[in-house]
Amino acid sequence: MNRIPPNSPLIIDSVESSLRTVVSIDRDDRSIRDRLLLREAQFSQAQRMAGMASWEWYFGDTTILWSPEMYSFWGYEPGEIDVDLDSVAQSTHLDDLPILQHAISKALSGEDVEMEYRRFDKAGGEIFIHSVGKIIRNERAEAIGVFGIDMNVTKYKQQEMNLATLNRQLEEKNRELEMRNSALKSFSYVASHDLQEPLRKIYTFNSLILELEADQLSDQGQDYFRRSIAATERMQRLIKDLIAYSQTETGNELRQPVDLEVLFNQVKDEHQDAIISTGATFDVAPLPTVPVIEFMFRQLMHNLVGNALKYAQPDRPLIIRLTYEEIVGETGIDSFSIPSGRYHKLTVADNGIGFDTAYSRKIFELFQRLHGRNEYSGTGIGLAICQRIMESHKGTIIADGHPGKGATFTACWPVN
Repeated sequence: MNRIPPNSPLIIDSVESSLRTVVSIDRDDRSIRDRLLLREAQFSQAQRMAGMASWEWYFGDTTILWSPEMYSFWGYEPGEIDVDLDSVAQSTHLDDLPILQHAISKALSGEDVEMEYRRFDKAGGEIFIHSVGKIIRNERAEAIGVFGIDMNVTKYKQQEMNLATLNRQLEEKNRELEMRNSALKSFSYVASHDLQEPLRKIYTFNSLILELEADQLSDQGQDYFRRSIAATERMQRLIKDLIAYSQTETGNELRQPVDLEVLFNQVKDEHQDAIISTGATFDVAPLPTVPVIEFMFRQLMHNLVGNALKYAQPDRPLIIRLTYEEIVGETGIDSFSIPSGRYHKLTVADNGIGFDTAYSRKIFELFQRLHGRNEYSGTGIGLAICQRIMESHKGTIIADGHPGKGATFTACWPVN
C-alpha cells in the first residue's frame, strides 16, 4: 500500500493552507467583534449626547432590558435594580398609567408605539418621557418584542407649560385691556359731549354779546370777544377730533393731506399774545402738504412753537425758524440713525435760553421739567405729547440744546 511520507511537501502544503484558513477566519471574527464593539460604543455615546436611553422587552416575559444609559437616566447604577413591567408601572405618574397601559396593549397587538408620560426617578423627581418603540420580528415576521428609545423632555414640557401660563396671562391682560379701552372710549365720548355743551353756551353768549352789544364795547373789548369765540371754536374742533380718534383702531383712517403752512399760520394766531409780548419773529421755509392726522400735527406745532415762546431770552429778540426737507433714513439726522427709507423732516429751532444736551431725552418724559414752576409756567406734558404724536405717525422726535444759545426740535416720520 502506497503511503505519503510524513514530511512530504504535499502534506506540509495542506497543513499550512488549513492553518492560514483558520487564522483568516479568526481574524475575521475579531474584526467583526471589534466593529460590533465600536458600533455599540458609538451608539452608547450617541444616546448620552442626545439625552436618550434604550430598552428592550420580549413578549412572554415581563422583564425589561435596560441599556447602561437607561440606568443612569433614572439615577441608578447599571444593574442596581431589576426592571419589569410592574416596576415601570409603579414608577409611573398615577394620572399617566392609562397611557402606559394603552401602549403595552398596542405593542402586544404588534403595533409600534409612541407616547409621552411622566415617571419618577430614584430621587422621586418627576420626569417627562417621550418614548418610541419599534416592534421586533422573527424570521417569520411574527412580533416577538419591542425595542425602544426614551428621551427626557422635561425641560421642553416645562417651557411649554410656562408658555401656556404666559399665554393665559396675556389673554387675561388683553381682555382687561379691551374692557378698559371700551370703558375709556365710552368715557371719552360722554365726557367730550358733556364738555361741548358749556362750550356751545360760551360761543353762543359771546356771539350774542358781540352782535347785540357791540356799540357798547370798545374796539379792544370787541377784539377780546372775537378771540374768545375763535378759541371756543378751536376747542370744539379739538373735542370732535378726539372723539373721532378714540373711535378708530390705529388713527390711520384720519390721515389726510394737510398743508403744514396753513397749519402753522393757525398756530401763530393761537399764540398771538405771546408773540407780541416776546417780540418774536419767524423765519419759515416753504412747508409742504403731507398726509398726517391734522389735529395731532396742529397740537405738535402748537406745543413746539409755544415751547420756543415760553423759553425766550429776556435780553435778546426771539427768532423761531421752521424748516422742512425730505430725507433718506440713516443720513439725515446727526443725533441718531433711523431705518432706511424716505422721511419727512420738520425742524423747529429758536435762539432762546436753550438747555443742556444731557437732558435731550429726559425732556420728553411725562411731567418732566428742567425749570421750577415759579420760573416758567406749564405742566410738563407738552413735549411728552409731541413724542406720542410722532409715535402715532410711526416717527420720532429728538431735541438738541445749548445753554444760552437755543434749542432745536427735529421730528421725522415716514413718507409712506
